[in-house]
Parts: sequence; C-alpha cells; structure tokens
Amino acid sequence: MKLLIQVCFLLSFILLSACNKGSQTLEVQLEPKLKPVRTITVSLGAQSIKSFPGVVDAIQNAEIGFRVSGVLKKVNVKEGEHVNKGQIIAELDQTDFKISLNATQSEFDRTSADFNRAKKLIKKGAISQSDFEKLKAQKNTAKSQLDSAKQNLKYTVLKSPFDGVVAKAYLSNFEKVSSSEKFAAIQDISAFEVSIDIPESIMIKLKRHENNHEMYATFDGIDERKYPLSFKEISTRADEQTQTYRVKFVMQPPASINVLPGMSTNVFAIEKNNAVNHDVYVPSHSVLEDSSGRFVYTVNQTPNTMEGHVDRRSIVVGQLNENGIQVVQGLNVGDRVITAGMSKVSKGLKVSLMDEVK
Repeated sequence: MKLLIQVCFLLSFILLSACNKGSQTLEVQLEPKLKPVRTITVSLGAQSIKSFPGVVDAIQNAEIGFRVSGVLKKVNVKEGEHVNKGQIIAELDQTDFKISLNATQSEFDRTSADFNRAKKLIKKGAISQSDFEKLKAQKNTAKSQLDSAKQNLKYTVLKSPFDGVVAKAYLSNFEKVSSSEKFAAIQDISAFEVSIDIPESIMIKLKRHENNHEMYATFDGIDERKYPLSFKEISTRADEQTQTYRVKFVMQPPASINVLPGMSTNVFAIEKNNAVNHDVYVPSHSVLEDSSGRFVYTVNQTPNTMEGHVDRRSIVVGQLNENGIQVVQGLNVGDRVITAGMSKVSKGLKVSLMDEVK
C-alpha cells in the first residue's frame, strides 16, 4: 500500500511538471509579435522640383526646294549626310534655262542698240520724244527679262542654307520638279532645341525676366545623366486646345549618347534657393484628420533598438506641392513619422521600425 502511494505521488509530480513546461511554452508562443511600421525621418532642405515631358528638335530646320520647275539632273547628297553652308545639293537640267537666257540676252542687245541710236537722233531732232521714250521702255523691259532669266538659271542649282544634315530627301533623280515642291529637309544639329508645354496654373506663378530655376533634361534608360538647358524663348499665347504655353530651351549635343530630333525627353526644373530652406514636408497621405484636427503618428524610438512606442502629434499644415505637405507647426527635425498602416496603430502601441528607403 505504501508503495502504491509513492508511485501515485511520483506520477502526479511528473504530470504537474509537464503541465508547467507546456504552460511556459504556450506563454512564449502567445507573446505578441511587434507590428512593423514604415517611417520617414523629418529633415530640412527639400527642393522644389517640377518635371515636364519634352521633345527634342534641331536648333535650325529648313525645308528647301527649287524656285523654278524643271527636271532633276543631279542629286549630290543622301539622307543623313552632312552638308556645309553653300554646298550644292542638287541641280536641274539647265538646257531650257540657257536657251531662254540666250533669247533674252539677244533681245536686250537689240533694244540697247536701238536706244543708243535713239539718244543720238533725239539730240538732232530726228525722232520725237514719244518714240524715244518708247525705245527706252523697251530696253528696260528687256533688261528685266534678262535679269530674270539669269536668276532662273541660278535657281536651277540648290544649295544648303547652313551647315547641317540632310534629314529627309523627298525627290529622286530625273523626276520632274515643281517650284512648289520641297526637295529636302536640312537640320542643324550643332545644338538642340528642347520644347515643353507649361500649364497656365504654373505659368501664372512665373515672374518675367526672373531666371530662378535650374533646368536640365534626362533620357529614358539613362536617367542618372543630366544635361543642362539654357532658356531660349517662351510663347505668350496659349495653345487653343491644350491651354498650355510653349517654352523652348537650348541643349548642347551630348558626347556620350546619340540624340536626334524627334526624340522625347524629361525636363526638370529645380527652384534655385540661395537661402537655407527651413520648410518641413511629409507625404500628404501620412497626415490624418479627425474632430480634434490634423495629426500624424510618430514613433519614439527606444535607444539602440529598432523598436519604439507610437505617439500622436497634432500639427498645423501649410501648402501642398511636389515635395508633399508642408508642416508649419508640430514636428521637429529628427522625428520619425509613420507613413504606412496608420489605421492599424494607436498611441502607446509598441512597434518595430523598418529600414527607411533613401
């Protein structure tokens, strides 16, 4: 009997120990996991940056063509070929133009001879003043026709108006050409023109003759490279359909990439600010509002840990722009503002801090 009591006592002790260990294990497993939160650290010096889609064009463009009609006899250039100012690009067949020039030259020579004889006769009274004036008019008409024929012969030779590249050739050799047709497009790509369209909501804030923005362009695929822009001109008349104003800049040709007219670009305007910027901005979605006013959730970080307790901070806000919403009062530099999951936190909640995205 005594042995039986000892066995029962031993079994009870073993069961009791097992239950205590299970409870301890359960307590460890039931210990709540800290909620991770994403934050930003409040800092100063945010810059005002605006971006606009832009289009690249040549600094000079010219659609050139012959000023007389004829048949193409010689084409001296190809598309993409560089040409110099005054270089002959194409020529028309000059046969008919030379025949016309010879005919008008002969007519001018005849009328000149008649007029020279008339000058001698008028002094002697051998012809009337009206006949003299008639011969003089005939000579002047012949001279005009001769000058026109000479000029038309020059117009059979098409020259480049400036140094550039043949962007497009519209006609082929031996085609009949009209004086109203375009023969080629010449582009000067020694520099580029970058155009953007500014909405009236931004245009109305700009001050005339005040260059307070640093401008640069970027291209897709190489966003890290910035190409400076200098102001060229701005339209003062809005587009009738888009109600935007066209602004043009000059960009020097990049040495590292192949930029061509017609390419798209992104233009950035950074507001110049020589003074220290003391404005504080936070993401607009991090600002909440209830019956007590606007507020944000911050985290009071425990030293030497990535943990902390949530605090509610009442704030006064200012303007909203591309940097976020301005906080005029309520935040200090170094405060960590919660930017995601604000609906699932409350004042006093212990949380873990996620690494901030730079």
